[in-house]
Amino acid sequence: MLYLKVRRSGPIRGEISMPASKTHSFRALILASLADGVSVIRRPKISSDWHEAVRAMRMYGAEITEPEAGVFRVRGVAGQLQTPEDVINVNNSGTMLVFVAGVAAACPGWTILTGDESLRKLRKITKNFIAPLEELGVTVISTKGDGMAPFVFKGRVNGGEAHMDGVGCQPVFSVLIPSALSRKPVDVHIENPGETAYIDLLLYWFQKAGLSFENVGGTYRHYHFPGNTAPRPFEASIPFEWSAPGYPLLAAMITTGSEVSVRGMDLSDPYGDKQMVYLLQRMGADISIGEDVITARTSELRGIEADMNALPDQVPTMAIAACFARGETIIKNALTARWKECDRIAAVCKELKKMGAKLTEKEDGMVIHQDGTWRLRGAEIDGYYDHRMVMAFSVAGLAADGETKISDAQMVEKSFGTYVEEMRRSGADLELVEGP
Repeated sequence: MLYLKVRRSGPIRGEISMPASKTHSFRALILASLADGVSVIRRPKISSDWHEAVRAMRMYGAEITEPEAGVFRVRGVAGQLQTPEDVINVNNSGTMLVFVAGVAAACPGWTILTGDESLRKLRKITKNFIAPLEELGVTVISTKGDGMAPFVFKGRVNGGEAHMDGVGCQPVFSVLIPSALSRKPVDVHIENPGETAYIDLLLYWFQKAGLSFENVGGTYRHYHFPGNTAPRPFEASIPFEWSAPGYPLLAAMITTGSEVSVRGMDLSDPYGDKQMVYLLQRMGADISIGEDVITARTSELRGIEADMNALPDQVPTMAIAACFARGETIIKNALTARWKECDRIAAVCKELKKMGAKLTEKEDGMVIHQDGTWRLRGAEIDGYYDHRMVMAFSVAGLAADGETKISDAQMVEKSFGTYVEEMRRSGADLELVEGP
């Protein structure tokens, strides 16, 4: 295991290079693998999750090669998915689990799908795709009967109507993907639609691949698919990852004499995590947003009420920001943060209390009580095998008293493999160390 040691730092100055978007990369790969023809994907986010996704789609019959560094050529199956010859194991990737579940529901043969302990014991929201897929004629078995992995799928969606809860977007992906691939019309009705910015990302890729659909009334409550042939092939360059800028930008805001910039972010990207920049603005951050560069400087932050439904992955970052803001910060509407790589609401509250924070845990978020009587101090932090926990608490450690030591630092590779190197180059006192 790798640990990340973090010490109080400043100034932090420089330009931080952003990674390619993991979120866009997955959607591109899935649809290219299903397309009728050859697609080209440039500069995807290469990580263990990407390799698992490539392995999974090859098992369904896609031909995926890398003729030159950072460029992937994908010959899709033209809608003719073959039955996987082995179990598909997505390890720690909840996103890949629900995407592959959607592909499995478009395959006439059997699929056995599993993942690591968090997917087998924590990701309870996955049960939400079982009933709607069964309505659409797919056999879905949760082998332990608890609505979580391992899963067995049999049969393909080919017309029909389904109803489901949409409080978390990921199970909705599992239903929309095979519905978009159905040759006969499909209608999907959603109660409690949430995390709609992530749905917009999937619909963006449906459009790019030529799949017809209607988000009826634009309310995310009813999707109509008139019947489609296989997706058309495409060429795409993957944009930078909007879940990443918050870490270095916040680091600049809470350390003395700091100024950090990130370049190349696409402000037209529908990715909900870009709203983190605007939330930090609302907190009073000294941040400028240009056409090609975002720059943050040492700031005096104030508490706000933050609705995190569109960006639940940013709950840990928002909580850290709140610890350095004057007054009370309410983080709400983030129930799905409990069903990520870990229960991020419970985990953030537990670890921040170790650092001396005063806060109240809520079912859908937390309240940070920064009344000026406390400041964060270094502590030994559990990373929960979760990349976002590691990076968010590394930022906290840069402005906390003493040393902070965070476990599971190897998980940073999942979404921002150059994070430690980039931050050290800009003046952050970070050190990776081996441990038991």
